Amino acid sequence: MKFMTKSITLVFAFLALTLFLLSFTLSTNAQTLYSCERSGDDAPFLHTINPNTGATLSSTEIILPGETVRGCNGMAKHPETGVCYLILNITEPEETFPRILATIDPATGLATQIGGANQTFASIAFTNDGTLYGVTGDGGGTPETLFRIDANNGNTTLIAPLGNGDDGEVIAFNPVDGLMYHGSGNGSPYNDPAGQIFEALSIQPGMIQISPRTLQGPAVLDETFEEQSSMVRRSGNVFLTGTIDEIFFSITSDGFVTELGDMDHVSKGLAFNCGFADNVGVPTMSEWGLITTVLALGLIGFFVLRRRSAFQK
Repeated sequence: MKFMTKSITLVFAFLALTLFLLSFTLSTNAQTLYSCERSGDDAPFLHTINPNTGATLSSTEIILPGETVRGCNGMAKHPETGVCYLILNITEPEETFPRILATIDPATGLATQIGGANQTFASIAFTNDGTLYGVTGDGGGTPETLFRIDANNGNTTLIAPLGNGDDGEVIAFNPVDGLMYHGSGNGSPYNDPAGQIFEALSIQPGMIQISPRTLQGPAVLDETFEEQSSMVRRSGNVFLTGTIDEIFFSITSDGFVTELGDMDHVSKGLAFNCGFADNVGVPTMSEWGLITTVLALGLIGFFVLRRRSAFQK
């Protein structure tokens, strides 16, 4: 009898320890969404925002020692290291150069310069293998063009002109289908190279294949979905995007747009979980698995108490 009670107690303790460790795993995999602010006359901030609504949760000023940071023009997270990279503007607001490539500590807002970005980048994105790409804005010397950026020094290599769409350029990579997605334009006419478009880019050595997607949904019909200013993949084939009008949307890889909420800043870059690599898998427990474990622990605990009570009698 004593042996059985002791064994059950040990099993209970083991399951409790497992649940305790899983709680850390689940918290480690929580989704923190960062947004870098465009700003202008004032220093920009790195915000954490609610991925369901776009509402700001916290704000940290972006600081680059020895420079005055005027604005952010792109943000992306390296999938293998978890380091978040920014395109920062360190000139007067009316100027376009120089923009620099930098990394950032999300806890302090301290940026570290990597090198000069010799193009007027409006958005950046990493692919799964850690290659950094950037698309230039409409006002630059080489507008609406896709470049590869060396994440070690900021050097650029021209990939291809894009051209479709009017003002506003964003890109984001989707590891599900291996395609880079590009949004451009500032509203009606939608799905028109002279208006606002959404398209998938297949980047191959020496070539790029462009496949248009059809923008659709209530936000397109009532024309609230306008110039995109930032974009990031959330999960599956769903992206999150901010607009120049400070409205937060989701958009699927086939172009269905849903309004999620209002923002309190113009987001020029979005990235999940800065500081945590994407490509390092950590086993987690599903919600039902967690519920089952809790119920099992409760039943075992109840059984142990009943056995002890019966033994004492």
